[in-house]
Amino acid sequence: MLRSVFKYSIFLVIFLAVTGLSAFLTISFFIKGEKSVIIPHLVGKDAVIALQLLSSLELNTRVQGFEYDDQVPKNHIIYQTPEPGRTIKKGRDVSLIVSKGTPLVTLPDLKGRILASARLVLEENGLKAGSIARVYSNDASRGTVISQSPIAGMTLKRSDSVDLLTSLGPRPTAFEMPDLQGRFLDESLMVMDNYNLSPGDITMVYDPGKPENTVTRQDPPAGHYVEENRKVNLNVNRKSGDQNGRVGVDPLFTYNIPHGYLKQHVRLELSIYGMNVSVYDELMEPGKRIWAIVPAHTRAALFLYINDELITSKLYY
Repeated sequence: MLRSVFKYSIFLVIFLAVTGLSAFLTISFFIKGEKSVIIPHLVGKDAVIALQLLSSLELNTRVQGFEYDDQVPKNHIIYQTPEPGRTIKKGRDVSLIVSKGTPLVTLPDLKGRILASARLVLEENGLKAGSIARVYSNDASRGTVISQSPIAGMTLKRSDSVDLLTSLGPRPTAFEMPDLQGRFLDESLMVMDNYNLSPGDITMVYDPGKPENTVTRQDPPAGHYVEENRKVNLNVNRKSGDQNGRVGVDPLFTYNIPHGYLKQHVRLELSIYGMNVSVYDELMEPGKRIWAIVPAHTRAALFLYINDELITSKLYY
């Protein structure tokens, strides 16, 4: 009996050994039959070259993120997973972290640049425009940078802010107030902007005998001597809105930034409830569309500036 048990045990061991060996050989055969590649060393390589190399090996590239690094140049690989030297099947993912370059940057000289250009240079270097002060200057053109803080050549961290002092041009002198009566409101606002005058109170007074949306009265009157930055109050020939809302005025304002190569400094100001609110005040890509909705049952005005020049305006009364 004992010999029979021992005999069957021997047969069982032999059977299991043969089965295991067969399974091992079968799995090895299929694994070797599948196409596998060895992951190359990518750290320190240009991201484009790394992408081309992985594509040639039929591996998928997955960029997990971007980080600043003092040692690895911008747009080069900081980290990869799986690590180099490992064998993986084709079609698998290789994850990469790409360098954004050094977190430090040397502050360029912005003196003499127009404000829009200075903003663009700061943005290209990962910096932001901080406080912007304006003073009169006989030596610097209007809208150009006079000085900056910190000074040019300083080493800053990216995302730091740089304060700018810009010129308002020569100190304003008195001049003769232009005649706005009879002009359309948009034209009047353009004329005022050319003289560096600001819109004050705009009152709707309707006269069916005069062209609609034209100026019927101005304060200060034409011919009086005024200085730049003076506010000008206007009466405009236009129907006021009734209790149900504004007459014939679409509350949605839209504008497409002109096409070109450089970003534009766009500023959209809303005059409402006796306050001026900046809806947009930033550099924008050419061709971008901006929009704003003016609340109903209010007296308001929108003024659109591009590179500090008034482009258009719209009244909501």
